[in-house]
Amino acid sequence: MRPLSKTRVNRFPLYHGLEWDRKINDPNHPNFWKYGVANLVFLENIRDKKLVLDLGCGTGGSTFFLAEHGEAEWIIGVDLMKDMIQVAKKNAINRGLDQKTCFLVCDGRYLPFKASCFEALISRGDAFCFLIPLKSTAQELKRVMKPKGVVILEMDNRADWKIGTIVSTGFQKKPDGKITYLVETFTTKRNHRAISYILDPNGEIAKKVSSDSEFQEKGYKAWEYPLQKVKKETIEIRQGVSTHWSTAKGLYTLFRKSGFTEVQVMGDGLLMKLLLDGDKAIIEAMKRDPKLFFEIEKRLVPYVNPNKAFTMILRAAVP
Repeated sequence: MRPLSKTRVNRFPLYHGLEWDRKINDPNHPNFWKYGVANLVFLENIRDKKLVLDLGCGTGGSTFFLAEHGEAEWIIGVDLMKDMIQVAKKNAINRGLDQKTCFLVCDGRYLPFKASCFEALISRGDAFCFLIPLKSTAQELKRVMKPKGVVILEMDNRADWKIGTIVSTGFQKKPDGKITYLVETFTTKRNHRAISYILDPNGEIAKKVSSDSEFQEKGYKAWEYPLQKVKKETIEIRQGVSTHWSTAKGLYTLFRKSGFTEVQVMGDGLLMKLLLDGDKAIIEAMKRDPKLFFEIEKRLVPYVNPNKAFTMILRAAVP
């Protein structure tokens, strides 16, 4: 089979608001647990702040949690993905929080706000890692913060990734039904890059993957497949935007050099590992009382080594 024409597209991940909203509210999805803990950490650190910015707000999960449980008078959520913001606005109306929250589409590296606007800034779900170069983004965050303002960022650690290697390969079904072979690499400079090879639906590989029972059930299967064979049946190549994953030390140094004070990098996700290990008894116990799990995990944060943790949480202040 001769390869069809290919087009290289550089783009941010295609997150779909409604689909994402369902995932983060589903106890079967790891982010349900990760984000539940992050919300409690945010609340503990910024409970008394009146004007808050949620960077990379997605469909508004943390925005609404803080609006309902904190003392904020107004929380502004920003995200680059228009589809996310549309769902967030609808969620705000449905929850009766549209007078206390506001959502905008914008790039977190170029915030459309005057200097010294916010008393607190939160960000969960790795949003900060997309905003490269991180040095200028840290300066932009500092610019919009008031003196004594607090910044809290939550992101995956990626301590399990070895630099200069392929960290993951597998087949994935896209929302439009296309099947891709996804290759993820982690460079020596700690940048993550993902290339999706979209397969010819009539090709032998696409048919083979489609008939796989695990792929049919999950829409994804980790699978190392000969790349040369994949390329022969590829009709399009999509290269995702690069992200940067700092070490705990690197994150600390970045914010100290950017002029922040009281910088702390904490570990999180000690119990999350139990979930990812797939112990059914533990998972069912967690599902019976998610709030208890969130509270226990939050209390463990000060005791977890950030260099080995599943997740890192940065807290920093503006002098």
